[in-house]
Amino acid sequence: MINLSKISFLIDILLNTLKKTLVRFKNAKFGLLFFTNIFKIPDFLTDNRVNIISKMKLIFSLSVAIIYIISGIDFIPELITGLFGFIDDIFVLVWSLGIVNEEIEKYKKIIKDSIDPNIIENVKYNIYD
Repeated sequence: MINLSKISFLIDILLNTLKKTLVRFKNAKFGLLFFTNIFKIPDFLTDNRVNIISKMKLIFSLSVAIIYIISGIDFIPELITGLFGFIDDIFVLVWSLGIVNEEIEKYKKIIKDSIDPNIIENVKYNIYD
């Protein structure tokens, strides 16, 4: 017999994952922010101020999304379910966009908070004409 508590537990995990993904997507302005942030990805990957874990997270999420969408392997096959089968592809794409936007927004904050070495602060000066 199937244990209902285990099924309920699995459904809770699935719904929590879906909720986190949708919140990330909402914070990414429903994917529109991705189009403005996509040009910051090369800077993000080459900047020494960004830790390697953030870089790997971004590369991994983009790679998984591209491979999953291109490959013929799906959780919900389109061949059997028709258009309903694209739901898992959309979910993976939304998940990836959310992670990419989170990391790029963290990077924007790092840039904003970093101190430019060419600017000297707290210096008193006078200008003579």
